[in-house]
Amino acid sequence: MSLLIAAAAVWIEMRPESTIPHPFAMDEISAGMVVDGTNTETKQMPAGALTPVELGQTALQPIHAGNPVLSSDVGDSHQMVPSNWWAIEISLPRSAQSGDVARLVLLDGGDVVEGIVVTPASDDPLGSGLGMVAIEPEPAAEVARAAAEGRAAVMIASR
Repeated sequence: MSLLIAAAAVWIEMRPESTIPHPFAMDEISAGMVVDGTNTETKQMPAGALTPVELGQTALQPIHAGNPVLSSDVGDSHQMVPSNWWAIEISLPRSAQSGDVARLVLLDGGDVVEGIVVTPASDDPLGSGLGMVAIEPEPAAEVARAAAEGRAAVMIASR
C-alpha cells in the first residue's frame, strides 16, 4: 500500500503540466490595430498562467514584439475613446486606422479639433470613405455641422 502511495506522489510531482495555446506579438502592435493571426504567433503556456484572449479585437495599447497578448491589452475599439466624447461620421483617408490621432480642420473658420479614429473607412474602393472619429463634447455640434456640409478636412498623424 505504501508503495502505491509513493508511486502516486511521484506521478503527481513528475506529471507534465497541462498547456494551452496563447497568442504572442510577432511584431510591434500599435494601439488601434486589430490583433489577429497576421501579427501574432501561438505559443504553449501553462494552463491558467494567463487569461485566454480572443483574436480579432483591437489593441488598446501598444504590445511589444515577443510579449504575450494580455486580456487588458485588447478590447473593442470604442474602449479607446474617453467617456463623454462624441463620435462623428466623416470622410477619412484610407490610411486611417482605429486609434489614430485625427486633426479635424473646419474649413470656413479654420478651427482645429483633435480626435481619435474609432472606425476607419472601408478598404472597399467603391465604399463611402466614411469612418468614425471621436471628439470632445464642446466642439462636437460645430464639427458635426461642418462634416454634414462638407466643410471639414481630416488629417491623420503619422505613426
